[in-house]
Amino acid sequence: MNSVGDYIMARFEAWCRLANDPSSYFVAAFLLIVLGCDVIRKGWRRSLSRRAIESVAATLAIFHINIVLVPGVWLLSDQVKQAYDLLGIPSIPGSVWTDLPTWLLSFLGILAADFANYWNHRLMHMKWLWPVHAIHHSDPVVNGLTTYRVHALENLVMLVSYTLLLSWIGLPRDAIGYGALIVLFHNIYVHIDVDWGHGPLRLLVASPRFHRWHHADVPAAYGKNLANVFPFFDWIFGTYRVPGPCNVPLGATGVPRNNVLKLTLWPLIEWLRLAARLLPTFQRQVVDDRRDVPAE
Repeated sequence: MNSVGDYIMARFEAWCRLANDPSSYFVAAFLLIVLGCDVIRKGWRRSLSRRAIESVAATLAIFHINIVLVPGVWLLSDQVKQAYDLLGIPSIPGSVWTDLPTWLLSFLGILAADFANYWNHRLMHMKWLWPVHAIHHSDPVVNGLTTYRVHALENLVMLVSYTLLLSWIGLPRDAIGYGALIVLFHNIYVHIDVDWGHGPLRLLVASPRFHRWHHADVPAAYGKNLANVFPFFDWIFGTYRVPGPCNVPLGATGVPRNNVLKLTLWPLIEWLRLAARLLPTFQRQVVDDRRDVPAE
């Protein structure tokens, strides 16, 4: 009973932290400004179409489901951190960073985090982790709120990748905090429905056009534009693709669009399907191995 009570309290505390975090108010205000600009630009009939409202409603539902699940995600990520600490991997001493200005530390934190994000993002576009990330790509009406259409298991994958790839750097917490807030606002920005390409800066800072191609539901765009902030990572590793304005359908073929229940269960559904495909191959391998064993 105590474990159930502890889980409920952890969920309540997560709600309270979210509600009292000043950054939440800035994010909410930013989203309202984005919505207002979108209504002015498109008109309320297009901006607030039934299709867009259904998409936003599904995203908000997924966001609240994640809040319910967040204590479990934290618990699992803490287990990974404890296992990482047991490895005894040396880290850069904090004293190395003390004389550097906060703005530079924040930039270094964003750069390091985006490098980690590029590789965990690339991993999540591969077969066995794609069912986790597919929820983010299920949105057919990509907008600022699409930032929050993320499965709880994807949050876990990201936290684990940060532990494994970034713990050794030892950056100060305040620099990481400022950097995380900047990345959040930028993530909302690249999801808004505008065709801004950043011109000569297109390889330095991700634009809405760059990220819209990442959400494009055409084979040529699959697994492209994986960096969140710095497109030069995609250019370096061969996954950059921005042929021009993105006027193709968005979403992910075969993934439920706004069915919240199916999207929540989607990783389990897909993993069972993938396992079922592997089962005949495994059974044939077992039979072949038995045939190869010489009779006594």
